[in-house]
Amino acid sequence: MKMRIGTRGSELALAQTRLAIAALQAAHPGLECEVQIITTAGDRRTDIPLHQVNAATGTGDKGVFIAAIEEELAAGTIDCAVHSLKDMPGVLDERFALAAVLPREEIQDVLVLRADAELRPDGAGLCIATGSVRRTHLMQSCYPQARTVPVRGNVATRLRKVAENPELSGTLLARAGLNRLGYDRETIEVSGVQLRVVGLDAERFCPALGQGAVALETRKDTFEPMVAAVNDAPTSRAIRCERAFLNLLQADCSVPVGGYARTTATGELEFRVVFYPKAGEPIRLVQHGAEPEAVARAAYEELMKRLG
Repeated sequence: MKMRIGTRGSELALAQTRLAIAALQAAHPGLECEVQIITTAGDRRTDIPLHQVNAATGTGDKGVFIAAIEEELAAGTIDCAVHSLKDMPGVLDERFALAAVLPREEIQDVLVLRADAELRPDGAGLCIATGSVRRTHLMQSCYPQARTVPVRGNVATRLRKVAENPELSGTLLARAGLNRLGYDRETIEVSGVQLRVVGLDAERFCPALGQGAVALETRKDTFEPMVAAVNDAPTSRAIRCERAFLNLLQADCSVPVGGYARTTATGELEFRVVFYPKAGEPIRLVQHGAEPEAVARAAYEELMKRLG
């Protein structure tokens, strides 16, 4: 049997697709997988901030890295799509299913700094390149004296921009992406320049909802049961909570929100959220419970209460 798998063409997307194929072939010996690279609106429009791409390209409220791949899925030219889960909208088109998620990588964000950049508690003297609304707000909150400047591009592009531009102190990236690309070290060399990787505490510097998880999406009428065989239950439980909250909030990449769910030692689900209102201090909250969707709703209701 052959399965046609659609993905973006970035180095990270292809690395994640290789992980998905390995899992699928382990579950289904003899399965042949054919990779089809699809260019998305987010890949084409690197000239504008990410949160402006939907309006500029007419992709509505769909994920800017998702819509073009879903078109191929709907047309039947691919059978399965591999995504970074954090790029996916909170609710899928009814034709599709989130058939599986792979075991989650580390969820934290990291600062990748030039070796000569000093990280002070207030961030003074730093110029950090990021295209994320969430990360920009978190930098302003956690390192108030640091400056942020916009940047777009995949992991390799952003690392190269820091290495080749001495005016930049560093950039913000997901540790999961670095790990999957083999940059799982405290120092990395890019264009002959030494960069150091500084981990950020997830409770203080809250990651994107869904960060670190790889999603496998199918049509509901075909490969869903086959792909579901590789689903990782603990990751699935956590992201059900995160996606339910994202859906209730009706948030896209223009909304400065972060959060993550995890199963505690007692088996309870713990969900942490940080939200930046238009004015005032960030709102941080924690909810506990057993059922992912119920925990998400409790967090949403608490957030709405505190927003007034």
